[in-house]
Amino acid sequence: MDKQDKLIATLFKDTTIIFFLSFIATTIGSIIDGMITSNLLGTSSIAAFGLTLPYQKFAFIFPAIIALGMQILCGQSLGKGDLREANGIFSLTVIAGLVVAFIMMIVTFLFTEELSMILGVDREQAQLFALTIEYIEPSALSLPAIALTRILTPIMQLDSDRSRAVISVVALSFSNIIFDLISVYVFDAGLWGIGLATTLSYWLSAGILFLHFLKKDASFTFVRDTISIKFMREMILNGSVTTFGMGANVLRISALNRVALATAGENALGAYVIVENFISMLQSVPKSFSSSVQMIGGILVGERDKNSLRRLIVIALKYSLVSIVAVALIILFGGAALIADIYTQEDAAQVQFMAEEGIIFATLGLPIYTIIFVFHYLYQACGRFKLSNFFAVANNFLFIVPIALFLVPIYGIMGLWLSFLLSRVVGVLAIFVITCWHCKRITFNVEDYLLLPEDFDVPEDSQLDITVTSKDEVLGLSERAQSFCAAQGIDDKRSMFAGIYIEEMAGNIVDYGFNDGKKHFVDVRVIVNGSQVIIRIRDDCRAFDPKKWVQINNPEDPSSHIGIRLVRKIATEFRYVNVLKLNNLTVKI
Repeated sequence: MDKQDKLIATLFKDTTIIFFLSFIATTIGSIIDGMITSNLLGTSSIAAFGLTLPYQKFAFIFPAIIALGMQILCGQSLGKGDLREANGIFSLTVIAGLVVAFIMMIVTFLFTEELSMILGVDREQAQLFALTIEYIEPSALSLPAIALTRILTPIMQLDSDRSRAVISVVALSFSNIIFDLISVYVFDAGLWGIGLATTLSYWLSAGILFLHFLKKDASFTFVRDTISIKFMREMILNGSVTTFGMGANVLRISALNRVALATAGENALGAYVIVENFISMLQSVPKSFSSSVQMIGGILVGERDKNSLRRLIVIALKYSLVSIVAVALIILFGGAALIADIYTQEDAAQVQFMAEEGIIFATLGLPIYTIIFVFHYLYQACGRFKLSNFFAVANNFLFIVPIALFLVPIYGIMGLWLSFLLSRVVGVLAIFVITCWHCKRITFNVEDYLLLPEDFDVPEDSQLDITVTSKDEVLGLSERAQSFCAAQGIDDKRSMFAGIYIEEMAGNIVDYGFNDGKKHFVDVRVIVNGSQVIIRIRDDCRAFDPKKWVQINNPEDPSSHIGIRLVRKIATEFRYVNVLKLNNLTVKI
């Protein structure tokens, strides 16, 4: 692995952790509720809980849409070095998320019975009908907190406060378990208590995240004068894949709920709910890897950096598949039985057996699902919305439901489990066929699967990439950069200024950023686009803003930091931003 790969790999791993926490934060409440309900409240309660899953998924759609759109737009803004614009996008997202969440909460309370009937249960099924309402009503109070949690968690990574996201998820998980057990054993509050416990846990989690924005050094802040409604359309467009994906997810769960219930009654429905509940947790792993690709890819798209995008995909596939295969092997060799046992009561042997089978088949398809998701999210970062929307609907509905409807009459509930695996195979074949059709040839070249337009990046001979890891490697940067610029037809003055600037900046970063005993990188990229020279310097050291540095250190001495001063005088653009714990400086001369 070369130096640039190591830098991307480090960034990818750090970002994956925060996205895993983000997905866990929005699903852990449902997962814990499902486990405790199935164990302590019985088959009827878990069946009623399962009927509410489409409602739970639907409630997450809008927060997920705007959070995803926010991540992509903020990434592109930060890739351009525009923190002010990123703050405006963030502020707009918070307002929109809270407004819609409160509206949904009010509508839920006004039309609870009608909602229960839409979910597939009517008044004739008195017990299921009452239990469904019993869970929905207190759960509705959590909607604003869920929206905040979904929006704020990714910001913790962008704003270098990852530990707070960890604390938030830990607090959410433990408080939910404790509150659930108290509601069952102390108050005997049934599903109503389970729903209220989840609501209290989400508000605690959202409160912990909100405290970040009281810090004086927070880069992301809520500022009214940076809000522009024009970003809402772009945000929804970028997040549209979530609309289609989660909408298709709701339809899939509703359809398969009915298939399971018609196949073998409440036992089959209970088993399917357990499998679906477990899958939602399991899929947090590939989704977190894919979301890292999406966020980092969005920044690289903003920089028009095709080589780094290719490196990112290779690294993402490598790390994600190794991790997913390890998780799958644990589940397949004993884990499935244990998980099914955790979810079921001692007298529910049939439900446990069916759930174990379902977990095994869902797990077998997980590595394939990971490949699909990595490319799916990359396409969205690259702005291929139609393709992203197609995969969102296909992977969540079009591939799986027809297969299930075909196989269930033949194999019974086993046909439902087979559909999970076979639909993943169809999904990865679709990526292969689409790429080959786009390239007009059969290809296994990773770069072809990026599906980037031909004019996405400047030619390779018009760009220079250097990664510095020590002071010795700084020496000679000026000469290399000057020679490169001159070879591209840039005049001697600007070539010289660019070389001096790069060497001085890299030297400053090494001097002041490499002295903490840790291993660091400085990634230098020089692009010649026509007559313009674009310099991007990125490092993983502590925050270092060269504009502020010059203002603070010897501002009256014209010979001090001469490289920075010379370039600032002739630069058409000079932007710095610290994002994902990386200093990013972009200069155009």
